[in-house]
Amino acid sequence: MKKLGLLVLAVVLAVIAVIAFMMFRSGEPAAERVVVPLVPGPPQPKVAPAEAGIDEAAIQLAVDYAGKRNTTALVIGRGGHIVYEKYWDGTALETQLAASQFGQVLVPLLVGSAMNDRLIVSLDEPVSNYLPEYGGTPAGKGTIRDHLGSQVTDSSPGSLEVVTQVLERVTKQSFETLVSERLWKPMGAGEFSVRRQGAEVDARVGDWMRVGELLANGGVFEGNQFTPPRYVELMQKPTHSNSPVGLGLHVGGAFAAADVAWLADGTQRLWVVPSLRLVILRAGEDPDRSDGWDEAMIPDSIIRGTSGWRPRSAGEGVDPNKYAPH
Repeated sequence: MKKLGLLVLAVVLAVIAVIAFMMFRSGEPAAERVVVPLVPGPPQPKVAPAEAGIDEAAIQLAVDYAGKRNTTALVIGRGGHIVYEKYWDGTALETQLAASQFGQVLVPLLVGSAMNDRLIVSLDEPVSNYLPEYGGTPAGKGTIRDHLGSQVTDSSPGSLEVVTQVLERVTKQSFETLVSERLWKPMGAGEFSVRRQGAEVDARVGDWMRVGELLANGGVFEGNQFTPPRYVELMQKPTHSNSPVGLGLHVGGAFAAADVAWLADGTQRLWVVPSLRLVILRAGEDPDRSDGWDEAMIPDSIIRGTSGWRPRSAGEGVDPNKYAPH
């Protein structure tokens, strides 16, 4: 009887251990938000809209639209500079922005960083090459590219978690440490917080503008190359024909410029236009239903007022100065 009792106790303990492990893998402990305190570097330099080649009347159109729709911040950057800032309700460039879904783009950026260090060889390797425990499973058979391309649609919430595990395995560092050491510190960004499940990241308004510049400038920020050449360009292409997503980004929208890519959290947006080296951030609550929400109104107003812009229908040889101030 004593042996039977010990056997029952062992089985119970084993069941408890399995349940605890499954809760950990399902993200229960990861639901706690981890704050990473960092002393920020100087903010991005500021120039006037005219000096950056953006028409102030075009900016005003965007401000008028945003201001009536529960917006708390509208920030415009170009060429690595902050060009325009408009805030409501006490928001500022240093304000922590609760736009956790923006953090999805950090995972493919970190993959690019790991590829720079040859810790990840190719996006087209199966995940099981790095996580043998997934061998034979659908997740393990999927490539890193597959997982990165599915996450932004929220259709497969586990995909980003799998790639995060790959990153942690090859670097032997936690996700928050990777964000801090490979992205935030080199960019001079400040405090941020992470909920590892889904790679949810809250960060300062100005620091998302830094991420936007990184995306608008081919993975380069203030002269430092964070990803392999042309990698960010790949991130901004549809994962397959007519796909609405790239790697961690929404792409393919009907905007005034053909290469607009964006991050989304509700109606909070970070739009980037690499062809114009343009970054636009809109923060705030969803607008009242009576006000409506035109996805293109804010970015298109600014795009059309930016020097070098040409309409999507314009052919070769068209002078962009006929369409936008220079």
